[in-house]
Amino acid sequence: MAKSVSEQIKSEVEAHLQQSYNRLIATIMRRLATKKRSPVYTGFFASSWKADTSPIKAEDELQEPWLGLSKAKWIDPQNKSYKIDPRFYPPSKNYNYKRRVYIGNTAKYSIYALEGGKVQQFVQGPEMKQLVEEAFNERTPRISVGGRQGVGTFGKMAGKIYTGYTEL
Repeated sequence: MAKSVSEQIKSEVEAHLQQSYNRLIATIMRRLATKKRSPVYTGFFASSWKADTSPIKAEDELQEPWLGLSKAKWIDPQNKSYKIDPRFYPPSKNYNYKRRVYIGNTAKYSIYALEGGKVQQFVQGPEMKQLVEEAFNERTPRISVGGRQGVGTFGKMAGKIYTGYTEL
């Protein structure tokens, strides 16, 4: 049996919301994995952003190649090298827009790394608001609903049935 028009519209809107939600999650993770939005000493913290349907546990110890960078900085404090290589990007699955998704950092020392405020400025600032608006408003479909309006009374419409559309 064929889908009704309203079922088809609902299905398309659901698919759009689902796609937008997952694209937003991936964009947030990609933006957090930068020196601009995360504190960077070796790059391990910036590389450790993860999305999941349950809260993220900060339990990962510093590992290679970041461990080697950390040791090099102890030997030479002037060493400014770092490596940002997101370990959990792209997200491992598609998330349902009807469920909460947590984006957090898995680095064991993340509570200390967050003290600098870069992440908070990103999350609470205008950039995050803009990302959300772009994800859900920019591609919002324009839907018009048509209904029979009546019979034309003058000009080319005289005697013809016409349909008017109201934008939702």
